[in-house]
Amino acid sequence: MRWQAALLALVAGCADWGRPPLTAPYRAGEPLIQEQGLVGIASDESAAAVQLVDAEGAPPRLDLIALDAGGGATRQIAVAPEKTARAVALRLRADGRKAVSLLAAIATEEWPEALARAAGEGFVRVPPAATRSGAREWFVPAAAHGTAAPPLLLRVAVSKGNPAAFVVLLSAPAESGGSAAEVELARQPISGTSIEAELWKTAGTVWLLSGSVADGEPLRRAIGLRRGSLRRGEAELHNGRGLSLRAARDFGGAAREFERAIAADPRFVGALYNAASTAALSGRDEEAVAFLRRAAEVDRRRVQVLGRDDEALAALRQRSDVREILGMKRPPPGTSK
Repeated sequence: MRWQAALLALVAGCADWGRPPLTAPYRAGEPLIQEQGLVGIASDESAAAVQLVDAEGAPPRLDLIALDAGGGATRQIAVAPEKTARAVALRLRADGRKAVSLLAAIATEEWPEALARAAGEGFVRVPPAATRSGAREWFVPAAAHGTAAPPLLLRVAVSKGNPAAFVVLLSAPAESGGSAAEVELARQPISGTSIEAELWKTAGTVWLLSGSVADGEPLRRAIGLRRGSLRRGEAELHNGRGLSLRAARDFGGAAREFERAIAADPRFVGALYNAASTAALSGRDEEAVAFLRRAAEVDRRRVQVLGRDDEALAALRQRSDVREILGMKRPPPGTSK
């Protein structure tokens, strides 16, 4: 069924869920609910969330979890008593057709100890970002150019597909004579009636809470948090511009864009490698090797896969230090070194 595919995509594709994907057989006559609610954000931009799983005929489970802003493992903070979990599940079942998130408000009333625990661990309760003139879009400052740079545009949209999805998109102002570039930061599958999306943004991270309620009976409700990195998104925008400029043989302009990408996200291996490759094409060998080393510190295997056959690095592969970075034991065929 379509709702099952959407729910499995939501659960299996999101590292923020603290439970393995649901498995058949389902109890066809019972509700199936997986919902998260954001209850706080810490100074490192990680989020605390309550999470209810009410499925497969098992007793409902209610957890307080911490979601890492860097995409690391989810950490369990507390588990609600079974009586509390049942009370929350019953209230959510009763109002579960409403196309809004419900869990955070219900848990605040039924499990106040969780909110106190989250606050004790440094998670501060903050409201979702206010929309601009009712539109699901926000301006965010760029990191790579300094305060004089025009802001980036962040927006939430519904992407058509099978299944459809809420997507968080980041775009940069259009360059002269060009069109605005846009990259996707986060995606949440939906099926049936979509839940009104809420978004929290910090200096470098966005948290999207959204999902859907499937049509028909019994209740099928799936709402989850997705994390997106503003700094990685900005880096991808500059990296894309850099690739376009390099294809046009504007190596100076490409180098500036790759440097801006690295300034936005110093661990973006794609921009680090492209900066190395572009420096090599421009005859700046030492700069190229320095970027290669930095890229290899982030993801050596990817650098080796990209660099062994890259024509831009053909001359550099004669150097023993470059071959060491690329995992090559001997010079390429046809050389005497």
